[in-house]
Amino acid sequence: MARQVFTVSQVNRYVKRVMEADALLAGIFIEGELSNFNAHSSGHLYFTLKDANAAISGVMFKAQTSNLSFAPKNGMKVIAFGHLSLYEKTGQYQIYVEIFEPAGIGGLQLAFRQLCEKLQAEGLFDEERKRPIPKFARTVAVITSPTGAAVQDIIRTIRGRNMSTRIVVIPAKVQGDGAAVELTQAIKRVNAWGMADVIIIGRGGGSIEDLWAFNEEILARAIAASKTPVISAVGHETDFTIADFCADARAATPTAAAALATFEDEQVAAYLENKQMTLYKNIRNILRTSQENIQDLRQSLVYEVKSRIANEWQLLNHHQNLLEKVSPYAAFRRGYALVHDIHGETVTSTKHLASGQILNLTWASGTAQATITTVKDI
Repeated sequence: MARQVFTVSQVNRYVKRVMEADALLAGIFIEGELSNFNAHSSGHLYFTLKDANAAISGVMFKAQTSNLSFAPKNGMKVIAFGHLSLYEKTGQYQIYVEIFEPAGIGGLQLAFRQLCEKLQAEGLFDEERKRPIPKFARTVAVITSPTGAAVQDIIRTIRGRNMSTRIVVIPAKVQGDGAAVELTQAIKRVNAWGMADVIIIGRGGGSIEDLWAFNEEILARAIAASKTPVISAVGHETDFTIADFCADARAATPTAAAALATFEDEQVAAYLENKQMTLYKNIRNILRTSQENIQDLRQSLVYEVKSRIANEWQLLNHHQNLLEKVSPYAAFRRGYALVHDIHGETVTSTKHLASGQILNLTWASGTAQATITTVKDI
């Protein structure tokens, strides 16, 4: 029988075809510890998965890394899903990973902590960024499972507090594959609608795996970007999710979220009464202030008028004194008289006077007529 000789390339191609045709190896989950981890500049991830007795090489291409919910590191225990094939160039078989997830509760807690640190550093948890929850919401959008207990608790609580509040339920998966995407899309639909005053997003309690959709980055960013205020109501009092940290308010339970989002009729009456009392108080304060201002203005005006009158009297007296000094009557009171000739001309000297000339003399108390008998020049 003739011997058949194959090249290395032919053998590797054959083995590769056999491996890729095997249904078991075409989609397999492998749990192991990461080692030799290398995040290449190309965006691809290269690593080794190992346990106590064996190791297998692996690669995750850049297109799949966008689905990572945590930052892989050496020493982590992970579960990788992908297919096995042969890398012909080296003759080494490896797993081509499509999905990575932390293995066990410890891994989920690690992913939770890493995403918390990332979003907190970006400011998504900052109180200054968060919007106030409206006191009197007329329309409440509820994003949750339409068949869960949470939606019934929310509706019952809102109806018990205020029958006029409009409730709009946007159904979405709250756990399992695709839940975070559905919840994110629901938030975007509510914002595009623009008629809701507040959003309640949540579900009842559960394990960390059950609640994991509310720890996904895509949902956290949608909550932070929402124009409509968001109340997170995930689990019970001891359960915290990343959605709680990004939301504008966190309620311990769906029932508490419903109470936070709505108001009772008695609250409206008390609110209006308080506003009325505040209005009356402000009006009284304004009137009292106005009266005080008017009184101050009246006093200022009276003072100003009195000051002006006093100044005018003082000025008048000054001018009167000046007139007194130059008035001929002042001279009259000192014994002087005003002299006119018979033609009414004022006589200011003896130059043109003659004996026998008649003159008219005027004093302050009356007039007299005199005849000159003698004229003497000085």
